[in-house]
Amino acid sequence: MRAAALVAAALCGLAAVHIVAGTPAVLALAAALAALGLLAARARIPPPPSRPAALRTRDEPDELREYPSYRRVREAVSWAPVSARHYDSVTRPLLGRLLAAALAERHGVDLHREPARARELVGEDVWPLVDPRGPGLGGPPAPGLADLRTVVNRLEELWPND
Repeated sequence: MRAAALVAAALCGLAAVHIVAGTPAVLALAAALAALGLLAARARIPPPPSRPAALRTRDEPDELREYPSYRRVREAVSWAPVSARHYDSVTRPLLGRLLAAALAERHGVDLHREPARARELVGEDVWPLVDPRGPGLGGPPAPGLADLRTVVNRLEELWPND
């Protein structure tokens, strides 16, 4: 009801401005009202969570805060199940770099020059999730937590044991 009253008031105001000042003033007022409407709509959108609840940790040890690279990797992976766009633009490239390093160090395989061999070593189940030539935007939905755990476990298996 309140929204209908606001729309009716805006239309009456536009009509009055048109009568008094003409078309250019109506256009300026309409643009201002549209901007106010967008600002009001934006104010109603809740802020995003700091991290998906499924990946939130209660007690992060203080010593982990000293490792910004670890935090970047954790953030990239933690947001992956939320958005396929994030996965394809942030997480997949990160996992691809980690996979390339693991394959080069442990198996002497260049991920980009020998994708068939890389696919064989990584496994058919994980390859679609780390393939650097992945489906991109418009592909399948973001992988779930179970898929991400499988990818991380496979990377750990491929990484050299020191």
